[in-house]
Amino acid sequence: MDPLTLQNPRRASRSIQILASVLALLAVAALVWFAAPARAGDVDKDLQTRQYGSCSGEDGLGVMSVGLGLDQITGAAFNVNLPASATVAQAWLYWNGDDDGNNLEDDPNLFDPNLHDGDPTVTLDGAQVPNPERIGGPANWGGVQNTYAYGYRSDVSSIVTGNGSYVFDGVDNFFGEQGYNNGAELVIIYSQASRAPHHVGIADGLDLAYGTNGPNVGPGTKAAMFNFEPGSGKRQANVSVFLGGAGLGGKTALWYMTGSVPPEFPNNVQIAGKPGAVKLANVFTGLQNQNASGYWDSYDFSVTVPATAKWLAVQIISENEQPRPILEWVGATMQMEMNCNLDLFLPMLLK
Repeated sequence: MDPLTLQNPRRASRSIQILASVLALLAVAALVWFAAPARAGDVDKDLQTRQYGSCSGEDGLGVMSVGLGLDQITGAAFNVNLPASATVAQAWLYWNGDDDGNNLEDDPNLFDPNLHDGDPTVTLDGAQVPNPERIGGPANWGGVQNTYAYGYRSDVSSIVTGNGSYVFDGVDNFFGEQGYNNGAELVIIYSQASRAPHHVGIADGLDLAYGTNGPNVGPGTKAAMFNFEPGSGKRQANVSVFLGGAGLGGKTALWYMTGSVPPEFPNNVQIAGKPGAVKLANVFTGLQNQNASGYWDSYDFSVTVPATAKWLAVQIISENEQPRPILEWVGATMQMEMNCNLDLFLPMLLK
């Protein structure tokens, strides 16, 4: 029996379900489809990108993200170690899991845990996180498993002020229940006087993947897009993606691609398998986080960006073969040095 099975018998049963025969899966899917049809709002959400940075002479920006696995636990500690002399400009907390309810109440003061509808009542360093916002869900997994996925975000800049340990706590205790927690991510934009100007991008949402055949919220994922001006030479982009659900069997993939002209697929961005796209196979283990607990990956990698490139796209994939991983993609970050060469930007200013 593998270590994950020993650690977590409830999740092991989920793995057995995934490993069931195709005919059995189809039968269960049919029952779930008729018993629990998708209701309004039961959709996943493609990752949406916001970008920061300028050549205006301000301190250079950077971004760091650290993750925690939360399966079978209700909290753990983030350890923040920013570069020397860096100060926190803004910080966001993300958390993700599945529940068996479908309620749209996000006010912690009105939240009823008996409704099993996600959990906006988490704390960071002992304080209720401010203004929790649902960025995805309740997303219906009907046809795959009878749960609803949730993704939350809170601006925790008032709590995360520098280096140190920040205790995240208060997620639902699902022991013996159908729901589960995947993990949490702390994303920090910092400024540093000695740092060159950088593009910084953050993409977030709740994009679900179970091969290309489900769930009924929509097959597969769409790529997260980061846009920027071309450079005077090749540059290195540092990218991080964070997601829940890997590590329970099945094959995954991470794809990335750069381009100098607008993609030919702007309304349904799929880079997996496209000419020029690069595939990293099976890089997600479910344990790539600060407390080495399932099932959350905070995976970092670097991309060489050509001088003429104007965009970078990233996409995660649940491979379409049994057993298919059940993935919940919450976010991605990107940082890359800007080209503040006036010879490059002057023609654009004069247009």
